[in-house]
Amino acid sequence: MKKILLSIPLALLLFAACRKANNPTVFDLGVDVQGGFEKDHVQVYIDNQPLLNTEVTTSPLLGLATSISTANTEGLHTIRVIVNGNIEKTEKFAQPGDLYIGISYNKTTATVSCNYSEHQFLYY
Repeated sequence: MKKILLSIPLALLLFAACRKANNPTVFDLGVDVQGGFEKDHVQVYIDNQPLLNTEVTTSPLLGLATSISTANTEGLHTIRVIVNGNIEKTEKFAQPGDLYIGISYNKTTATVSCNYSEHQFLYY
């Protein structure tokens, strides 16, 4: 009888451990559309799921146009940024914990860049 009583908690513990392995951890994902935007149409996709689709202008005082926060699972992901329908940047990134992505645009060179940080960006 003791063996049965002791094996029940052990079985439950093993079940819980296996169940957790199948459920990835969820973390914060912040995306800040930062410098260089002036009435530009910006689309942001995370793993082909739309996150942002709007016209933005960077505030000259803050260096920020808009900010979006969502939840995302740990692991390898893809960000795709499209500016004005024809300038595109796609890259992979790993999310081992909370992650913040800053997106900037250089109109002169028609390039988009992404900056990754474990900490939220500060704007004054």
